[in-house]
Amino acid sequence: MKYKIFNLKENMPTVEQALAMIEIEVQLCRREGLIALKIIHGYGSSGVGGGIKRALTFWAKRSIKKGLFKAFIKGEQWSQENPTVDYIKKLCPEVLGDMELYQANAGVSVILI
Repeated sequence: MKYKIFNLKENMPTVEQALAMIEIEVQLCRREGLIALKIIHGYGSSGVGGGIKRALTFWAKRSIKKGLFKAFIKGEQWSQENPTVDYIKKLCPEVLGDMELYQANAGVSVILI
């Protein structure tokens, strides 16, 4: 299997801890030859998205520019019409079986390693 699910939410980390944990997880996935990593980060209780989600989005955009991974997509952007989703599906068909992704879940994100 080339797809991994990382449940960050269950440990309730701070934003800084969460980003450090995600960086380590991405490195592990790369070493293991994985293609995609789904991160369960939660949405936050504010109604506008939590700090981890916002920090992860910012970090991911910077990381893509640095070449650390290929793509990042937030759960609420996961749709049939999104070209990034098509790209991820082609490289990692295992995501097709993850029904949580098809629910526009704002509490998850996917990184294409």
